[in-house]
Amino acid sequence: MNESAQSGRQIFINGELTIYTASEWRDKLVNEMTGNDDIQLELAEVSEIDSAGLQLLLAVQRQAAGEGRQLQFGQCSSVVRALLDFAQLMQSLNVNMQNLGQGEQP
Repeated sequence: MNESAQSGRQIFINGELTIYTASEWRDKLVNEMTGNDDIQLELAEVSEIDSAGLQLLLAVQRQAAGEGRQLQFGQCSSVVRALLDFAQLMQSLNVNMQNLGQGEQP
């Protein structure tokens, strides 16, 4: 996880975001989300995601909204995009679709 001083906090999630790693990522995200900065989650390096990972992303978004903060999902790996597209959450989760390649628009 990294932080960008220019446009709020930028958090990178990499590897698996599954039932086996969700609690670990939850603890890390809780620590990273302290403060009042807007947040951008970068998911380009997520290699696997399941419903537990999706629940965690939804919880993070709900927490940020409850705190009055902007949360944007930056670049997403193909597995993340596939799950968000399947769940029809690309637009409601504020996914940055400008970084998607041609033909990848949902």
